[in-house]
Amino acid sequence: MVPRALLCLLLLGLALLPGCTRLPAEAARGTPGQAALAGFAALSADGVALGSAVAVAPGLLLTNAHVLPDGATRIEARRGDGAAAAAAVPLARSPRLDLALLAVPEGVFAPLPVAPQPPLAGQDLWALGAPRAGAAVATGPVVLPAAWLPGHGPGLTARMPALLGYSGGPAVDAEGRLVGLVTALPRPGAAPLLAALSGLDLDGLAGGG
Repeated sequence: MVPRALLCLLLLGLALLPGCTRLPAEAARGTPGQAALAGFAALSADGVALGSAVAVAPGLLLTNAHVLPDGATRIEARRGDGAAAAAAVPLARSPRLDLALLAVPEGVFAPLPVAPQPPLAGQDLWALGAPRAGAAVATGPVVLPAAWLPGHGPGLTARMPALLGYSGGPAVDAEGRLVGLVTALPRPGAAPLLAALSGLDLDGLAGGG
């Protein structure tokens, strides 16, 4: 249980954080995530950080639907190595699957190769994110390589410290190949605090509500 006074201070601290995000370029150096930097995108709108995305085809970014504001028509996407940025236009959005597709100019982002097979339990993955604070690369082991995510369908779960700013970003294997997109699925009882910190209804996400 987090003391109320501490929670208030923590929320205040988050509110005072600047709008700019931390790109994963430095943190990914020397890790499998380095190969994904040209395919990673940090998303923002009107200077407000939204989350992350990954290039899945020339001119196309994939992200979580919940990171995009309702009615958003123009998003800025900055490459993970900081070398380029482009306007991203939402093409399609599925709240049920928590996925959204964005169009960007071709040549700005390099699509990531997809892992040919699902990872094994215990296998380490690396996630790239664009947090306002904290590390921009997280790593951890796969817990369930073939899980059914309520309300969303098949997926996998991994235990890693990736939350604010990681949603919609890529998780890659040791060869830098795309394994999946990052989204939060909290432990039972953790959702109220995480929702207070992130603004997301994580109980609803986990339960498909």
